[in-house]
Amino acid sequence: MTYNMPRFIAGLLLALLLFPAPGRAAGIEEYSKVVWKHLEELAALGPRNPGSAGHRATQDRIRAVGARYADAVVEQGFDLLSTPDKPVRMTNLILKFNGKEKTRPLLIGAHYDTRPFADEEFNPAAHRLPIPGVNDGGSGTALLLGLARYLKEHPPTRPVHLVFFDGEDYGAKDSSDKLLGSLHYARTLEEHAAPDTWPYGVIVVDMVADRDLEIYKEIHSLKSARWLVDLLFDAAAKKNLSQFKSQVKYKIYDDHYPFMTLGIPSVVLIDFDYPHWHTLADTLDKCSPESLAAVFSVVVEAIGAI
Repeated sequence: MTYNMPRFIAGLLLALLLFPAPGRAAGIEEYSKVVWKHLEELAALGPRNPGSAGHRATQDRIRAVGARYADAVVEQGFDLLSTPDKPVRMTNLILKFNGKEKTRPLLIGAHYDTRPFADEEFNPAAHRLPIPGVNDGGSGTALLLGLARYLKEHPPTRPVHLVFFDGEDYGAKDSSDKLLGSLHYARTLEEHAAPDTWPYGVIVVDMVADRDLEIYKEIHSLKSARWLVDLLFDAAAKKNLSQFKSQVKYKIYDDHYPFMTLGIPSVVLIDFDYPHWHTLADTLDKCSPESLAAVFSVVVEAIGAI
């Protein structure tokens, strides 16, 4: 076998960072570096809209991290049937961590797909192009991938399910083909699971790597689970994290919404002031490891408190 040594060594170093030797728990700073590395790797894949090579590579990455760290990896496949002549296959990926107690799980979710249309570009000719989606799609995915290692090395008391939703950003502006993965997941719960097995709470992270990150309290989240919003923002205040703002702003239909309609306490952490939303400029240089680290540390605090 012939190796390209520089590439081989680089790959070995990446493997050591992402998949360290068992038994050595890292500190938050090291986990934050891992999360950022995941984001860099996702950015290198380019657009990750359903059906693309980047989408398939992202699924493989989630599966690999799950196989390494999770107690179980579950796939939930479904078809988008709005185009019956050519259905689009979607897949939710769930990494399950059993926890020390047999009780209802905490669901932490993010969408891993990226938008197929750059429809916020000024030039209409660019609207048919898929966005890079480094912050929108990439940041939440990277954070959950980093959480997988954290949960392996710090087993939670309550079971935790990391859910990577597909199809959140699929449909055109005038289409109802959005939040597809979370809608399917919530529908499956409603139709096939007893309510006493439903998630105890849901935390969705979306667009959380902006260099100028500002996360406000979201209206649907406050209506659904004020106690969970307070827990997250109190944790941020104790850490003096300026990225979290105490004011209320936005009413957002994100992947937390389908769970909220079932009566499950559900919140979203999102910076919806991101100026590169749904454009070709949603690239790695617009993101910050400090922003991702701030959100990661708050979610970790929440896991320990719930």
